[in-house]
Amino acid sequence: MASPQLIKPIVERPANLTDMVLEAIQNAIIDKSVAPGSHISEASMAAALEVSKTPVREALLRLRHIGLVVPAERGMRVVTPSPELIRNAYELRAGVERSAAQLAAERASEDQLAIVEAAAQDSLERAKAKDSEGFRACDAEFHAHIAAACRNDLLAGAVSDTLILTRALRARDVRTTGDSVVCGQEHIAISEALRRRDGETAGRRAQAHITHVMTMVLAAYADAAEGN
Repeated sequence: MASPQLIKPIVERPANLTDMVLEAIQNAIIDKSVAPGSHISEASMAAALEVSKTPVREALLRLRHIGLVVPAERGMRVVTPSPELIRNAYELRAGVERSAAQLAAERASEDQLAIVEAAAQDSLERAKAKDSEGFRACDAEFHAHIAAACRNDLLAGAVSDTLILTRALRARDVRTTGDSVVCGQEHIAISEALRRRDGETAGRRAQAHITHVMTMVLAAYADAAEGN
């Protein structure tokens, strides 16, 4: 069972409290305040966050859909680290991002393409400057902008969910993951294909990029497992 005392209560009551509850639980999973494999009940989490059960229930259902928690005998259980989970998450992400890039090449406005291009360039510059935090922010923007440009809300939602899942697993279970400069260069290559309206190449490069990241993450996971 999760330890309620490790999670800070939510003091503010915004219009969409469920989003704040979801973020709080997600962050607790990432920093292991809620340990891998532990059970989460609506009652204990609501008490810890000082909210009603309803937003907790809604947040846990969303996290189940994303893949960070799974049904258990008592409420939900946090997924445990494994190379299979990482591989499955990145393979799913590679597929949906390929589709998003293909459609974005056809449907994106010129302004959207310019935004994607700027995010790609910024990510490469941050990587070269060894600004890890800045790179992660630009990386998130780059992928989100392509998803928005595909003009398909369901597909964009799938991209968002897989981004949340892979980033959470990576932050929780992997210590370090290779050269972000290469990733920035791959962003540029995807952006160039989008600019040419070459959906097939953009999709193929997007899938190859996510597969490359998966390979780095799995290698880092294996290294960490050997070191324990």
